[in-house]
Parts: sequence; structure tokens; C-alpha cells
Amino acid sequence: MTAHPDTLVAIFVMMLAALAAKGGGFFAMRWLGRHRFVTAWLEHAPGAVMVSAAIVPIVQGGGAYWVGAAAAAIATRFLGGFTPGLFMAVGAVALARWAGLS
Repeated sequence: MTAHPDTLVAIFVMMLAALAAKGGGFFAMRWLGRHRFVTAWLEHAPGAVMVSAAIVPIVQGGGAYWVGAAAAAIATRFLGGFTPGLFMAVGAVALARWAGLS
């Protein structure tokens, strides 16, 4: 798998944006306290980084990665967290590749 330099720059910029959001959230917590908006902001920043890193293989990798992305979304939604979604994505990609899907 290779990535175009523009894609890598976009991932890097999204990472910087997520880090700025998280840093801004800590700064806002100091002034606003643990407001639910600030808490939600801090909870979703790592997910933005993971999505920006995962989008390259999903777009360029083929059907197995699409299956993995769908399995991750479903597992994250219904099993309630990042960790089950991550394991389900890895397992689904491995199973799809074993089944012959590229």
C-alpha cells in the first residue's frame, strides 16, 4: 500500500487539528470547568485522528478494508467503545482477506 504525498499531508494536518482541539479542550476546562461540551470535545479528538489514519487503506485497499470499516462502525456503535471496534475491524479484514476479498 502506498499513499500519495497529498494524502499524507492531509492526515498530518488532521492530526494537528485533533491535537489542537484536545489542547484547547484542556485549556477550556481550566476556565469553564468540566462542561459537557468540553468533555465531548475531548472524547472525540482521538477518534478523529484514527479516522484520518484509517481512511487511506479504506480508499486504496479494496473490499476487505470496506468490510473492516463497516464492522468497526457497527461494533463501536453497538458494543460501546473504541476497543471492540478496533478488534472487530482487524478481525473482519483478516477474515475477508482469507475468504479471497482483496
